[in-house]
Amino acid sequence: MLDKYTTLIKIVSGYIMNQNNFESRVTIDHVASLCGFSKATVSRVINREGSVKPATEAKVWEAIKKLGYMPNNAASALSGGKTRTVAVYLPDVKTEYYAALLTGLEDVAEKKFFNIIIKTKNNKKALYDLAINNKVDAFVLRNNGLQPFDHDVLVAIKRQGIPVVFIGKPPTESDSHAILIDNVGGARLMAHHYVQHGFKNILFIAGPKDNIDSNDRLYGFKMGLNEMSADIQTLDIAHGDFQRESGYQAAQETFENHKYDAVFAASDHMALGAMLYCRSKGIRVPEDVAITGFDDTFFSEFLDPPLTTVRQPMQDIGSIAMETVLNILEHNSSRFQKMILPTQLQIRKSCGCTHT
Repeated sequence: MLDKYTTLIKIVSGYIMNQNNFESRVTIDHVASLCGFSKATVSRVINREGSVKPATEAKVWEAIKKLGYMPNNAASALSGGKTRTVAVYLPDVKTEYYAALLTGLEDVAEKKFFNIIIKTKNNKKALYDLAINNKVDAFVLRNNGLQPFDHDVLVAIKRQGIPVVFIGKPPTESDSHAILIDNVGGARLMAHHYVQHGFKNILFIAGPKDNIDSNDRLYGFKMGLNEMSADIQTLDIAHGDFQRESGYQAAQETFENHKYDAVFAASDHMALGAMLYCRSKGIRVPEDVAITGFDDTFFSEFLDPPLTTVRQPMQDIGSIAMETVLNILEHNSSRFQKMILPTQLQIRKSCGCTHT
């Protein structure tokens, strides 16, 4: 019996060794031979250097995939080549917003055979190390204004010539690539809708006072009210942190002393919190007070009543940010781009509309 187990172990071990040896023998020469192009061309495709025809690039990647060839990123970086790695900073990955962003980023990176390093803390040491040691080819940085990026880190990234794409407003407007959301336009549309409903006493539940997105949404809401020459008797502002509990607390603190026709929250989670408070007090939505949000998170349409909100294309933000990074790397573009993605009003029943 022992001999049988010994024989089986030898067979399995031999198989694994043969597999490993096969994979280790796959080199750039094999890729070049299979696709019919030179090693130099294959190298340019892998490192996204120089101009390569799309048809040629497609054949090279097809050969790489067929052979299972994996470029040695570490060796490439040491020799001055590309790491095929992008560092992504997101404040967290637990909320629907950041999870969707990350999905979009990863989908594009995977299709282009790029790796992602995810950082969830605005850590000077970690970001600085990635920059000065050429461990990544590019950075995607989410800027919400709450944790300013360290000046030394941004200087180091720029000095190393590493491309950066910001999600949100860049710290310096003149020399940065950025993917932005039309927060102002979305809130402006909501203001128009509120005026059409005839709401006169309104509570705006904002995010943190230093949050860029929240401030833009408040600015757009006020702009929309002014454009419609709204006869607003009360526009109160409370602050939360975008989470459900803060929306509940904001409603609790303000409803005790005021009666509102409508509440516009700067996030769906805070809108949900306000709805839960109203339910606990027997305040009917939308019969007694309309409540709307911003984001169009996955649960919005399943609430009772379904939540009217402003939709932002969260996954598309990540996809376009990564596509922008890879395009910069491929074409060595020095022209700074800013793209503003549109938002849409999603009309449901929580605002008082009966037809959606």
